[in-house]
Amino acid sequence: MSKELYLSSPIKAIITLYIRPDTSKQKILDLLKHEEPIIDNIKSRVTRQGIKDSFQRLKTFLNRMPPSDYGYIICCSPENLVYINDIRVSQDLYKCGGEFYASPLEEIMTARLNPIGILTIDTKEATIAYIGNKVEILKNMTSGISGKHDKGGQSQRRFQRARQQQVKQFFTRVGDACSVFVDSYPITELIVAGCGLTKDKFLKGDYLDYRLKDKVSVILNTQYTGDYGIREALHLALPRLEKNAYAQEMKVVEEFFNILGKRFECIVYGEAEIQKNLYAIKRFIKIEEHSKEYPKETLVLRFHGEHYNKIKSLGGVVGIKC
Repeated sequence: MSKELYLSSPIKAIITLYIRPDTSKQKILDLLKHEEPIIDNIKSRVTRQGIKDSFQRLKTFLNRMPPSDYGYIICCSPENLVYINDIRVSQDLYKCGGEFYASPLEEIMTARLNPIGILTIDTKEATIAYIGNKVEILKNMTSGISGKHDKGGQSQRRFQRARQQQVKQFFTRVGDACSVFVDSYPITELIVAGCGLTKDKFLKGDYLDYRLKDKVSVILNTQYTGDYGIREALHLALPRLEKNAYAQEMKVVEEFFNILGKRFECIVYGEAEIQKNLYAIKRFIKIEEHSKEYPKETLVLRFHGEHYNKIKSLGGVVGIKC
């Protein structure tokens, strides 16, 4: 596997190829042969020659390309060719331009994060958040629902009917807003949280897209909605989130601080102490920007957030001895 995908080339002749594992080498060569006549129509002699050189380099690679169970993502310029062959490719794609065409790779990598959605809702507000490589608050809505009414008789009944209508309208707006998890921020699972029974009434109604109903994996009682509610729900759900990469990092850092609170003697932090206890330490946790390597199992935190900042505040690396 190549370690670098982004090439800088003075000539605008970067070829990007995504190849499925079941696509034959001949099919790709036929595609390039079909594209070659188009190159001859390029007015700039330098660009035209650059693309021809890229094509030749690519053909040479394809003729000796080993089989792969995942397919290939190839980036080729007149000066260099790099590739990845350990990420599954689901669609063949060819692009020629001034830079590597990264959109399909970004989609693949996002899916590998197993992103989750969180909805917190009560009668006052609803908040929608997306957790991929960070916590993103996508929308916060106030309900506009009237408060309690203590008058009796017909006035009370009219008020109740009006309030029920307001609740339905609010639930409809929340359901529509959650469609972002289908259209723009696809998720693998959805957490629904809030205080009281509002969340349960929302889920029982026909407000949430059926594709999202199937993804509701956790329903939680929380004290808050809004930003605090999102973070409260995420922390409460951690024991049940096994796939989301961001949540897994959070979980490891929380376990570290649990050990810190109960068995302080097992914890080492600060570079001087780390070096002093280097071979007694069984596991390391470090932030991505901390470049030093360590001789034992090391978890590298790659997603910026509260958990990342906690380790950063301890010098960027911590060790666990027991």
